[in-house]
Amino acid sequence: MSALQVIASVAQTLSPLLYAAFIVVIWFQLRAARESVREVRQEFLAGGRPVVAVHDEFDHASRALSLAVENVGQGPAKNISFTFSRPIESSDGVEISGLPVFTIGLTSLSPGARITCFWDDLDDQMTFLRKNGLDGEDFQVTVCYTDLPGADYWNTWDIQPAVYEGLRPPVRPRQHAHDQAGEVTESGAGAQGSPPEPTGEPAQVAASTGATEGT
Repeated sequence: MSALQVIASVAQTLSPLLYAAFIVVIWFQLRAARESVREVRQEFLAGGRPVVAVHDEFDHASRALSLAVENVGQGPAKNISFTFSRPIESSDGVEISGLPVFTIGLTSLSPGARITCFWDDLDDQMTFLRKNGLDGEDFQVTVCYTDLPGADYWNTWDIQPAVYEGLRPPVRPRQHAHDQAGEVTESGAGAQGSPPEPTGEPAQVAASTGATEGT
């Protein structure tokens, strides 16, 4: 048997296998393409993906701690529920994590929407945490929600009131707000000897130092 005959025989034997392998590769590529199209369609219908964040806020002027829930994503969130690692309480005995907004949850939250709840005075809260041996502990809250097409998401956020302890308030709040706004004043603008007026509101300190995400 000549070499050409051997090659032809081998080719005839392998052709069905190569054809089958080619079909399998094409099938997986089409499947991946359909999945990508489905995800893009879902994001388009939802107007983008929602991201529901829960974080603490601290105001220098009043020394008030607050909890904020907001949708920082581009799409609306639905069927929002909250699970806390431990109860969040105020120093006067109010269980913040037991309020209806957290126990019942939210039916929806549009992009940019925000709900804020007063928590406690920072100094009172730190005294309360030390009394209960929790001053070095973080609170964690897991948020579960869906987008408009029904895809599920979850995030876990850290609540850390202790990070605000010892922070110094600005000596000149108006100048501090002006600096935070980043406005550049041209030479000669404004009355001589008078400080420029800030164009933005004084910024509050907010921290969400850790987040875990899932879909």
